[in-house]
Amino acid sequence: MNTSKLHSSFIGRIYLLTAEGFFSSLRPLLIFHTIMAVVLVGFPFFSAFLTNGFSLQQAFISVADIYHSMGLSGLYIIGTMLYILIWINRCVHTPAPNVYTQLPASVGEKLISILLLSIIYLLISLLSAVIISSILSLAAPDRGGDSYWAIAFLLYPFGFGKYYILATIASTLFSLHGVLLTALCMLHFRKSIFGFLAAALIEFAVVLTLISTVTHYSESLYHYAESHPIDRIDTIWLTIAIFGVIDLALATGMYYRLKTLQLK
Repeated sequence: MNTSKLHSSFIGRIYLLTAEGFFSSLRPLLIFHTIMAVVLVGFPFFSAFLTNGFSLQQAFISVADIYHSMGLSGLYIIGTMLYILIWINRCVHTPAPNVYTQLPASVGEKLISILLLSIIYLLISLLSAVIISSILSLAAPDRGGDSYWAIAFLLYPFGFGKYYILATIASTLFSLHGVLLTALCMLHFRKSIFGFLAAALIEFAVVLTLISTVTHYSESLYHYAESHPIDRIDTIWLTIAIFGVIDLALATGMYYRLKTLQLK
């Protein structure tokens, strides 16, 4: 394939980075999904098979019962997020050449490519969970399976009625700040374990500071809340404003940190 024209355009360079990054990481991605399937489904299935008189149907039902309560998709997404964060750390700090050091592109283009690859990894993970859950639901159709939790997750913001879209944006921005913080720490530290520890310590320090502040000014805050009641839409907009600024600051920090590294 002639890629000379792709190198000359913004979208072309992002496409090349994303495509090359995906195919170069396909083998470890397949290994990761195999490990996830064995740990989350294989071990529980084999254990249930041994403890239920070597009955395949009972083993399927037992595993379906587990994920009716826990949700297979949620565990897959959490595992995939950890994989993505470790992949970012290795992609940036590995001494070996990779697609992000070999292909000429700006820092912004590389960040967009990393974001696209992360979304692709999450979609593949979700598809894997849905396929496995569908197989389990064939053996235990009355359990609801993982699809129950997927539907419940999607319908949760409808509890906000006409504010569904705003509530979804607020919950997404709130959840995103932890991921961006950890990704920023992954860019700062060569070892991924230190990145996870740094992010956890920062989150813990912030939460502890907030609790201490609220406790100290609890009486004043209570009187203010009594005299200035806040309804649901105000809470949503406040969440969007606060975590929108936090997420933007973290993304900016990632951009400038990436700019200082030898990934250009």
